[in-house]
Amino acid sequence: MKNIFYSIILLVVAAACAKSEIPTWDAKPRAWFTEANDTTLFTFLSQPDATEFIVEIPISMAGMVDSTDREVAVKDLGCGNPATQYEIVSAFIPKGEVTGNLSVRVTWTENLDVANDTIGFEIEASDIFEVGQEEYLKNYLIVSNLVSKPVWWDEEDGDYVLGNYTDQKMQIVYAVLTEDEIDAMVNDWYGAAASIAVYKLNQYCKENGIIDPETEDILYFG
Repeated sequence: MKNIFYSIILLVVAAACAKSEIPTWDAKPRAWFTEANDTTLFTFLSQPDATEFIVEIPISMAGMVDSTDREVAVKDLGCGNPATQYEIVSAFIPKGEVTGNLSVRVTWTENLDVANDTIGFEIEASDIFEVGQEEYLKNYLIVSNLVSKPVWWDEEDGDYVLGNYTDQKMQIVYAVLTEDEIDAMVNDWYGAAASIAVYKLNQYCKENGIIDPETEDILYFG
């Protein structure tokens, strides 16, 4: 009888310990920029008919999803040139989702024809969200109306698929491909979208007699 009594006590203690180890979901959720210490490049050359454009920078969160949109607190760290015009439109995680965007409206100004400008943003703690790891809290948006090498045209995939970067090639990419086509190419360098993009770029060069100044032959991507 005593052994049975002790066994019951042990089972109760074990159950209590197991229950205390179950994680709870009542902690405040955390938010951060999806990419660590990331830089987003936008040039108005990619939108030749636009005088303003909304750039979206991805945000992620951890914690319970919610049935309502939840605002993420973002601090404007300013820009280098006071002539640059921009505004934060919104920053939130949509209802039922664990990802969202910081939306920034940028406006073309004459200073962007002369030099790029950099705008900084930082996610802050709020009544709704705590912050994530430190290296994921800041993001920088480079705004330009000049041709410059984008981050995605790297020395590995970008150079392999499109060839070595030149400003001439970048101008042609903006002239031939839509923003969606560029995104599809970059998201799968070795997939069908990239192959179609390269074909369109090379056809454009052939049909318009675009010359590579280094080889004096038709410019070739790949």
